[in-house]
Amino acid sequence: MQKKKQSLRIIFAGTSNFSACYLKTLILSHHIILGILTQPDRPNTRGNIITQTPVKQLASKYNIPTFQPHTLQNQTDYINILHTKADIMIVVAYGLILPVCILHAFPMGCINVHASLLPNWRGAAPIQWAILKGEKKTGITIIQMDEKLDSGQILYQQSCNILPDDTTSSLLNKLSQIGSKVILKVLKKIQNKNIIPIIQDEKKATYAKKLSKSMGKINFFKDAQYIERMIRAFHPWPGTYIEIQNMKIKIHQANIIKSNLRYHIGQIVKINKNGMQVQTKKHILNIQKIQIPGKKIISVYQFAQTNNKIFQINKIITI
Repeated sequence: MQKKKQSLRIIFAGTSNFSACYLKTLILSHHIILGILTQPDRPNTRGNIITQTPVKQLASKYNIPTFQPHTLQNQTDYINILHTKADIMIVVAYGLILPVCILHAFPMGCINVHASLLPNWRGAAPIQWAILKGEKKTGITIIQMDEKLDSGQILYQQSCNILPDDTTSSLLNKLSQIGSKVILKVLKKIQNKNIIPIIQDEKKATYAKKLSKSMGKINFFKDAQYIERMIRAFHPWPGTYIEIQNMKIKIHQANIIKSNLRYHIGQIVKINKNGMQVQTKKHILNIQKIQIPGKKIISVYQFAQTNNKIFQINKIITI
């Protein structure tokens, strides 16, 4: 006779599309989602329309109680969560720091899914920094949360290759697929008490600091390889851009052309069907796709056909 699966009573904390993939897996499992913590509704980037988080949208679809505190520093903001009598809290890209009383409120504690191979890239932007630094691998790590940032004992880890054309968006999709397939296995191991936690090596810890919009401005005094990684790392947010004639032009795609010729840094060397070639500290950055404020993404060549006063050969793009 097959043994009946024992359901866990779960509180889920998450905000993004990455989080929503894990939540959907849990909702469709035999486990019970008692409630959800997600960040408050905020204006979107287009039209400034107040928008629900992807996690809240999914929670609403399945009629799961949702809590959206602006902070967790006061007990009144999370008292309802403590009264749910959950077995465990699962945290995936939530965005707020949990107070100590929540970390210790549930019999099985709080576990966190983090998008890096801890102890590498603790913090807010692990995928972006892994791409930016030219790393060949990333992955997901599931940890038992403690009072420090992403420093808890490792319960599970799985790696994923970073391909030459990967962006933060594409890697998030890969990692959400990997993690959402194994989260149920990890919960089963926790239930059966047959998981062996691994202590992180603090000497190997690196930190992925939070990104800002200002970090997206391209500096051609960097080499082309770094800038190309930057374009992929900052897609979709905060994005990368150049400024010409007081216009902020977003860069969506570029590649590297190796060249020993030396032009002025930031000089537009050539514009053709392949893109716009700009001299960097080392090699040429060939910008292929751009976006003008308020317009759709377009190839540089298409744009240059009707806007040849903005992009001109030998023009220097100032930093």
